[in-house]
Amino acid sequence: MVDIIDGHLKELFNKEEDLSKQRVTICKSCPLYKIDSILGELCNSKLYLNPETNQTSTYPRKGYYNGCGCRIQAKSRLITAKCPLNKWNNVK
Repeated sequence: MVDIIDGHLKELFNKEEDLSKQRVTICKSCPLYKIDSILGELCNSKLYLNPETNQTSTYPRKGYYNGCGCRIQAKSRLITAKCPLNKWNNVK
């Protein structure tokens, strides 16, 4: 919980902008990426994704992982944050 508050503060003060841009670019190509009219860019926690096939499901299935539900602009600024599908592994 404290981490995401730090992410919101970093977003507010434009900290870790380069890291965020790289991660958001990755998120935008993911089927779990969602834009909410109020919250902005989100990792859709109501969808499940098979990272090997890129197929989505609205219910849990073997080999599928659901989105974290976080606001991407805040989470992407946290150096220690991880994508639930490990898509940020090579971004530092």
